[in-house]
Amino acid sequence: MRENLSQLNIKEGSLLIEKEVGICATLITLENKIPFQTVGTDHFHLVLHESACHSVPFSFPGNHGVREGTISLMTSIVDFSNYQLAMLVNMAESMGRELKLRKTNQRQLDLHHLMVDNLDTGILLADRTGTVVDFNHVALTLIPDYISVGQSSYQITELGPYFMQTIANGQRQRGIEVHFHAGGTHTVCLADIIPIFENGIIQGAYAQLRDITERYLLEQQVIVSEKLSAIGKLAAGLAHEIRNPLTAIMGFVQIIRERPLAPDTARYLGFVHEELVRVKNLVSDFVTMSKPSFPIVKPIEINLFLDSVLDFMEGQAALHDIRFIRDYYTGDQDILYADASQIKQVLINILQNAVEASLPKEVVTLKSTIQNNQLTITISDNGAGISPENLTKIQNPFFTTKENGTGLGLSVSYRIINNHNGEITVDSRLGAGTEFNIRLPLSGILKECPV
Repeated sequence: MRENLSQLNIKEGSLLIEKEVGICATLITLENKIPFQTVGTDHFHLVLHESACHSVPFSFPGNHGVREGTISLMTSIVDFSNYQLAMLVNMAESMGRELKLRKTNQRQLDLHHLMVDNLDTGILLADRTGTVVDFNHVALTLIPDYISVGQSSYQITELGPYFMQTIANGQRQRGIEVHFHAGGTHTVCLADIIPIFENGIIQGAYAQLRDITERYLLEQQVIVSEKLSAIGKLAAGLAHEIRNPLTAIMGFVQIIRERPLAPDTARYLGFVHEELVRVKNLVSDFVTMSKPSFPIVKPIEINLFLDSVLDFMEGQAALHDIRFIRDYYTGDQDILYADASQIKQVLINILQNAVEASLPKEVVTLKSTIQNNQLTITISDNGAGISPENLTKIQNPFFTTKENGTGLGLSVSYRIINNHNGEITVDSRLGAGTEFNIRLPLSGILKECPV
């Protein structure tokens, strides 16, 4: 058959023209849209007199509408049978249905991807081995770990254990609060891990991730506000009942210390005085939390102010054998409108934490940048770092990991910066250090009232 076609110079890509090939089943089928066959001497060319040609119309959906053509069969006249044309008709119909089904399935798949990619929910799909087979762009933005098709879902730090459990036991897990940390950003999601079954056999699982960060932060603010309210009520009583007698006691202790005393007595009175100072500071923190003072805004020369803060802290840094690095903004904008006393309190509190978290010979860096009329003060160390669990609690009143801490220092700091219409963000990893970023508007525009 190939030799016959070759003699007629018919090959792939050739254009069939009747004046060249004569009577042809393919041309008749194309023109009339009917099955047709030419046998033996029906053909014009002698080389085809020993051949039988069968052709049936065939159409299928393409990317630019329906495409039409034929399916043809050429055999030796010895093998000719009228059943061959019927068989070819059935074959063409079957192929047409298959192509149509494929086109429909592809359209549905494209629609599925379009819908999934336009959801506000992150979707991540894994097969029975835990291998990622699909995900949408929302999942890609929510999950800080690099994800790709073919990797194991078990390797995704925050989701891996849940995928493993669901695929192992087939139980769905709903409303899991998942915290993602990356580059100083804290994202909170509600995750559902749902198994996929086929004929009662688990085939995989998929995760739905809903970003609830704003809701979570609002809830945390409500919790903090409730705690602050409780502190306020308690502090009002403490300030009256403790501060006045405490001041008197400290005065009498100081008078006694100024008299000639035995060495042991002087040492013990020194301990008493230190503890009284600690109690006084604790009461002062309570009062600060209960009665927030409105910031008194004045112009501050930024670099001179930062130098004064570090100079104040140099003594404590020297005790811990810590060195400060100063990396200041040197552009034209050098004035901040803020309450210098309150901002200094915040910086000293965070610097003190950084010094205490660092090992001897390490450094603590204080950096300032200005962009879009906003000052960012960054305090970073290479200390022990803060665990993700504790990172979500550090602004809560009374939360502390220090043996002698009150848990009020950072609460007061967050409150002061918030009253200045600024914000504090923290990025920390265990064993890699901590970075606090304090952002303040240069203009000194405050909130309407302190909260």
